[in-house]
Amino acid sequence: MESPRGDAVALLYSGGADSSLAACALAKTFKTVHLNTFTRLGFVAPDFSSVHFNRMRERFPDAEFLHRFISAGRFYRALESHRFYSLARRHGWLVLNSCGHCKTALHWRNLVFCLQNGVRFAADGAVVNAEEFAEQNPRILMPELERLYAGFGITLLHPVYQEGLDTEARLFELGISPKERIKMTAHDMQVVCTQQILFAMMMRIILSRHTFTEYEEMARAYLREKLAFIKRLTEDFVAHPGEATAVARML
Repeated sequence: MESPRGDAVALLYSGGADSSLAACALAKTFKTVHLNTFTRLGFVAPDFSSVHFNRMRERFPDAEFLHRFISAGRFYRALESHRFYSLARRHGWLVLNSCGHCKTALHWRNLVFCLQNGVRFAADGAVVNAEEFAEQNPRILMPELERLYAGFGITLLHPVYQEGLDTEARLFELGISPKERIKMTAHDMQVVCTQQILFAMMMRIILSRHTFTEYEEMARAYLREKLAFIKRLTEDFVAHPGEATAVARML
């Protein structure tokens, strides 16, 4: 399948192997690749994302990579706290899905960036074999996120997932990373989240009581409610430009 082409694309960019290879892939078909590194309380070492960014600029001098840091803390807090107690009664331990809340909130902030800047394509670094993470699972959040973006006229791409690439090896072949294997090593230069332990604890509890297929069904039902909240607030933001909508107050 031919890769989509356009003037600009906004990528969720942590600086790690997956999002860096996604950036390289997007640079082949887009004039401008916005590398959006999101920050919030709980993230440390955001400057790590600059390492691969600088190497990509050297490796692909004709590509326009625009790297920026964008605060997403208010979006994360709004999403995580939305109907927390009522959802806890119905969905149990899933309200502790810190990684699901986080990536969904980052996509929300990326969507708003696209709307503000007239960018019609968005992308992430989703990879195969990471299906415990909702945003990288085609049976949980991937199609739901695509529909969310599409509702606002934006196409969400998963360039690395679609190619099924070994991101670490390919990034090394391109001369971006110094080692063939960098994940979970000192060479893994990406934003670090201090809250992944909470997600790991949640997964351990849920999978001790349910099958993985049941987890997928439960997570999809839970996160759909969060996406409905995002859609409603974003539609209000679009319908009332310049007004003090909930989204405008979070910017």
